[in-house]
Amino acid sequence: MPTENNIYRPIRAKLTDVIVESPTIKTFVLIPEENFSFRTGQFIELSVDGIGEAPFTPSSSPLVNEKIEVTIMKTGYVTEYMHNMKPGSYMGIRGPYGRGYPVEKFFDKEVLILGGGCGFAP
Repeated sequence: MPTENNIYRPIRAKLTDVIVESPTIKTFVLIPEENFSFRTGQFIELSVDGIGEAPFTPSSSPLVNEKIEVTIMKTGYVTEYMHNMKPGSYMGIRGPYGRGYPVEKFFDKEVLILGGGCGFAP
């Protein structure tokens, strides 16, 4: 379940790894400085000081709280800047937003999840 943090205040997160998925898609591995959790289907806002922020859905499992992975397609000013960031850099994370999906109701059942954007389903 999401923590009771202020969803409007960015939490500082260290970029620890960048995985190149394709020439225009990278997965960013972030370690938040504070406890941060989300549910499947929720989204977050990632920000870069002095550049801006954009909404993304985490591509990592919501069951792993130590890190957050976000797969980002380079499509504009903010995402292009993010694609040039190196491990050791910092981003801000706000959220999570949305209600998420009650996946616990569907354990042991067949489920089809469709995703937009990069097409990743968390």
